[in-house]
Formats: sequence, C-alpha cells, structure tokens
Amino acid sequence: MVKIQSYSWNRKQVKGESLDQFPEKGQLAGGNLWIDVSEYTKEDIDRASGILSLDPLTAEDILEGGQRVKVDEYSDYVYLVSKGVSSAQESGLEFTMDEISIVIRENLLVTFHEKPSMIIENVSRAVLNATQEPGKDNYFSTVILHLIYDFSVDSFYEIASSVDSWLLSTGGDILDIDSMKASDLAEMKNLMRYISRARRRLNDLRIVMTQFRDVTSMLQHGSVKFVTASIGPQFRDIYDHTFQLIETLDSYMLRTSDLRDLYFTLRAAFTDNILKFLTIVATIFLPLTFLTGFYGMNFTSGFYQPGSSSIYGFYGMVAVMMGIGAFLAAYFRKKGWL
Repeated sequence: MVKIQSYSWNRKQVKGESLDQFPEKGQLAGGNLWIDVSEYTKEDIDRASGILSLDPLTAEDILEGGQRVKVDEYSDYVYLVSKGVSSAQESGLEFTMDEISIVIRENLLVTFHEKPSMIIENVSRAVLNATQEPGKDNYFSTVILHLIYDFSVDSFYEIASSVDSWLLSTGGDILDIDSMKASDLAEMKNLMRYISRARRRLNDLRIVMTQFRDVTSMLQHGSVKFVTASIGPQFRDIYDHTFQLIETLDSYMLRTSDLRDLYFTLRAAFTDNILKFLTIVATIFLPLTFLTGFYGMNFTSGFYQPGSSSIYGFYGMVAVMMGIGAFLAAYFRKKGWL
C-alpha cells in the first residue's frame, strides 16, 4: 500500500503529516512543500503523474527504476535521481543500492522511492528539527534536495570504511608469506573469487559516484531550474566529497589488483618450487637408473662388468648408488636448490 508523507513550513517550523492519497493540484499551491511517496503501484504513479503534469518518460523512469544519477529539465519541473548505499555488512561488499526519484518545481519537491529508505528517514529527521527560515525562491525545496544528496553521498562512506577494513585484514593474511604453505592456495582461490566480485562492485560504486560528481557540479553552479543558487557552497561540499570517494574507490581497486597479482605470483612461485623439487629428484635418480640399466643388460661372454663375478658385487653396486644419491643431494643443498 502506498505511503505518503507531507512536510510543509508553518510558523517557522516544519509540520509533517501522513496522507491517504496524493494531494490534488489545489493543495499543492501553498508553496514550501515536500511530499514523499513510497511503496507505490503503477496506479499511484499514474495519479501523481497526472496531478504534477509529468512527462510520460518521467513517469516511466520513476516506475521502472534502474536509472543513473541524472538531471532532466522540463518546461515546468526538473526530474533528478539520487542513489544511496544501505545494508553494508562487515564482509565489505554486501550492500544494496537505494534509488530516489525527485521532482522539483516552483516551491514544491516530491520524492519517489519504491522501498523504505534510510536516506529519506534521515532527511525527514533533519527537516523536522530545522529552525532556519525557509526564505524565498524555492529555498525550502532546495534545502530538501541538498539534504537528500548529502545523505546519499555520505552513505557511501560507510561501505568504503567496511571495504577498507576487509582489505586490511585480507591483505595482512596474504602477505604473511613465511607461514604460507602450498595447501593454502586452495583456500586462496575462494578469496580470489571474492576479490573478483569486489572489483565489479567497486566499479559499480565508482560509476555512481562519477554521476554524482557531474550532477552536483551543475547544482553548485546554480544551473538547474528551481534550485536556489545561494546554496551553491553546500552543494560544492558534496561535490568535494564525490571527488574524495572516487579517489578512495580507485585506491581500493588498486589494492585489490595488488592482492590478485600477489596471488598469481605466489601460485607461480609454488609451482616453480614443485617443478624444481621434481627436477632434482629426477636428476638424482638419473645416474642410478643408468647403473641399474647397465647391469640389467645381457652381454656376451668376455665382456667384463666390475663386480659381476664377485659375491659382494651386488652390495657394492647398491653402496655406490647410495653414495651417488647422497653426494648429489648434498651438492644440491649446498647450491641452495634444496
């Protein structure tokens, strides 16, 4: 069932109330009004779209979702999209993306989100606790818009912090090469799968943050209709945050790339060690195989084989082979190959 909250400035304070349905056109003429619509259906969007005179493309974007962070200007309103991150877990990348559609026009701002949004809850608390005069020239609507984008961008810091903690712990485990065994590579395969997924999610976050940077750049310069230019410095602060988050996400991408490269390096090193060991074993047994093959051949009479006519010849040959094996093993160890 659709949930509609209305917030309006009344006697130097914000008054909030729940509505059963979207207000009629006559009820929207008072100014300094924010209406939040959630858990809506197609019928609810059609009704709101008719009252707000929204373009069919705007109504379609609101209903279908999956939009990029953007600004679309129309003749009598502006359509914006904001996104935030929620449900960040300790594992670092288990999160969901919340999308908020925003319609802003003269002294009116309407938000649409399909599911309950922590960002909207934070904005609601901030607005209800506000004591500043709304002023003129869409100041109240612009303040709401600024709060939505501010809380949206700030939500990315939480996921960035959890990713950083995970990378620190994971990197420390991988870099402990001295205590690592070849059998640990099997466990590291699962880690590499997670890192591959992490890189995809980090890339998704970076794309969204790049879109935020472009939109807030427009907002800070006052180039968007119905957005008060006097709040430009506040949007500039959000703009700076987007740059900071982009640089942070880029550093995480580099760190995950380093972990992945280290994994392949260790895998190659362990493989080289195994091949080296097998080569040494084959080298040690090479002269022994020659001797056993030589003495196992059939020869014509008159060909002399040392020790072949002695009762101690077999034991002597075994001793010679053991001596050769011990000598080669000691030689390889001295060279550092074992």
